[in-house]
Amino acid sequence: MDELLCKINDDSGFMVLIAIAIVILLFVVLMVVTSSMRIKSYKDRFINIQIDNQEKDALISSLQEELKALQIKNAKNEQELQRFAETKKILEETESKLERLQTTSAALEKLQAETRSELDHTSTTLAKLTEEHRTIREKFEALQEDNNKLHVNNARLLMKLESEARFATEMGKKQNSGDA
Repeated sequence: MDELLCKINDDSGFMVLIAIAIVILLFVVLMVVTSSMRIKSYKDRFINIQIDNQEKDALISSLQEELKALQIKNAKNEQELQRFAETKKILEETESKLERLQTTSAALEKLQAETRSELDHTSTTLAKLTEEHRTIREKFEALQEDNNKLHVNNARLLMKLESEARFATEMGKKQNSGDA
């Protein structure tokens, strides 16, 4: 090896050649180290990307499940919203009917109050007229009795008058026959 070193020292072309070989060797070693570092870096990156992809796949799966759950929930909410709209429409119709019924009820209550007032007035008038009718009936019955008594008296008097008139006519005939 000493000989080789001496020979290298003496020969400058050989030295340049050795220097170039060392540089090439260093370049190759540098390239191998750089490549191995890149390979290690790419390998680490690949493993990290695989882990990220697995996490992302799991996340995508969970998000898809959540999306399906949300779509189902959304469909239910849309149905509820539709039912709510129908219920709202029914409520509006019911409120409208209620308002009409309240208006009708108020009018009927007013009519009932007026009718009750008229009924009270009519009842009072009926009571007065019934009392007046009873009084007039009593008077009528008394007058009827008086009328019957007077009728009977008139009939008696008439019969008496007729019998007196007959008696007077007979007497007049007797007197006329006696005068003649």
